[in-house]
Amino acid sequence: MKLILATTVSYFFDFLNLMILIRVFLSWFNFNPNNRIIVLIFQLTDPVLEPFRKLASKLGLNTGMIDFSPIISLLFLYYIVRPLLITLIYTFF
Repeated sequence: MKLILATTVSYFFDFLNLMILIRVFLSWFNFNPNNRIIVLIFQLTDPVLEPFRKLASKLGLNTGMIDFSPIISLLFLYYIVRPLLITLIYTFF
């Protein structure tokens, strides 16, 4: 049971990281903002990126055209949240 739950959490974070990376690539190109897939990607990633945008603005990382919130969020999710959740799963379940 622990392994299944840990694997599911790991896959969820892999999916979230992939969505954030796709959003970064979408920001480099012109796209149709009414496309349902693109709208879905933005809806999935906005709740994750918004706190990091606020953090980046408080830290003075707003450089104008470059948004550092995806980089900060990817690092935070990969190095802090994922190991913490996996540890909690193996500890309490």
